[in-house]
Amino acid sequence: MLEMLAGLALRGNENGSSVTFRTAGTLTAIAMLGLPGAAPHQNSDPLDDLFARGRAAQAAIKSISASFTETSVSSLLRDPLVSTGTLVATLPIRVVMSYSSPTVKTVALDDTRLVVDRGPGQAREEINIADTQRRVQKYFGEASPKQLRELFTINLASDLKADAHRLEMVPRRKQMAEGIDRLRIWIDRTRLVMTRMVLDYPGGDSKTLELHDIRTNVAIDESVFGLLARKRVP
Repeated sequence: MLEMLAGLALRGNENGSSVTFRTAGTLTAIAMLGLPGAAPHQNSDPLDDLFARGRAAQAAIKSISASFTETSVSSLLRDPLVSTGTLVATLPIRVVMSYSSPTVKTVALDDTRLVVDRGPGQAREEINIADTQRRVQKYFGEASPKQLRELFTINLASDLKADAHRLEMVPRRKQMAEGIDRLRIWIDRTRLVMTRMVLDYPGGDSKTLELHDIRTNVAIDESVFGLLARKRVP
């Protein structure tokens, strides 16, 4: 569950592509939905208890499929951009988001690369994210709830309407705060999987990802990850 927060470690100014790395952040968060977090101490603290239950539930998840709605708010856009599509994620870390509207494109990542394919006649974009992924693992995959509290001001509340836990996190460290103002995650009470995520960026931009029809441990054909199997053309 800790690794759901991995997208925060992706800084927008790397390789000169803030939009692409914000997408990488979203993808990494999804990729980690099926991975257990660090083992928490057993006590009555609500956050620790949620991590303990989430770790037990998510340890059994090896793959995820879902449909998604992604809403991007930007000072560069007159109106919010609402995109829809489907996604799959599996271990080892591989994620593919297939956008169907308003434009068709495929975005994929693994532990070293982020690849964007916009279709025939369009140049494929590929970025090395190996260093970023290592930082993700350091700050999130290996962190305990106690260490996470040192990085963020955390508030855990209930969203009765959504029947979910709502986790709100505000960075304490200046370097992280330069990349994101606040992260909010909704976690289904029963299945303990993420159903919604909102990332608020400095300057007023934001990205919201909502997952629907979530299925776990589904069989995923290897052809789905064909974009990651291709070697980059020099």
